[in-house]
Amino acid sequence: DRWFTFVAVLALALGIGVNTTVFTFVNAVLIRGLPFESPHEIVYLATRDTTADADDSSPASWHEFEHWRTRSRAFAGIAGFIGGQLNISDPDHPAERVSGASVSAGTFGLLRQQPFLGRDFKAGEDQPGAAPVVILGYRVWKNRYGGDAQVLGRPLKINEVSYTIIGVMPEGMRFPVNADLWRRLLQPG
Repeated sequence: DRWFTFVAVLALALGIGVNTTVFTFVNAVLIRGLPFESPHEIVYLATRDTTADADDSSPASWHEFEHWRTRSRAFAGIAGFIGGQLNISDPDHPAERVSGASVSAGTFGLLRQQPFLGRDFKAGEDQPGAAPVVILGYRVWKNRYGGDAQVLGRPLKINEVSYTIIGVMPEGMRFPVNADLWRRLLQPG
């Protein structure tokens, strides 16, 4: 019977699809874990307003971040980040939208993940008035620049602000929110 065959094939297809999705999630999160050395040592800190009825946490303010970073004795170090979508453009390529993150100086050192090309952010580059610099993700470097090692030092506009490319992260590095490029997290001035 056609209808019986159709329903049986549909049920099998849905079952296989759901099973594959669940396995992919479990494998990525629980079996393989985070792609960092000592992932069990990485902790996410946030704030929560206990006076409000909200059940969710919110990012820490710069003041809270600095307080934690300067006074903490329990952590090897504390780094801050803000994720978001960014518009990038340069004279040789069309504009595009990518997932990016603003990270504090020292973030990649704490994660023990260094750019394979170029350099990391230096101390002081998160100060107001410092030259705007950016580190590309491997995917942006390959797709936009064709894997050109001469990309270092080139300008790249991010949300209409000109940055200088200082590094390229290794393939697979997408911390913290599937980021494809990183700029410095600026201290409020």
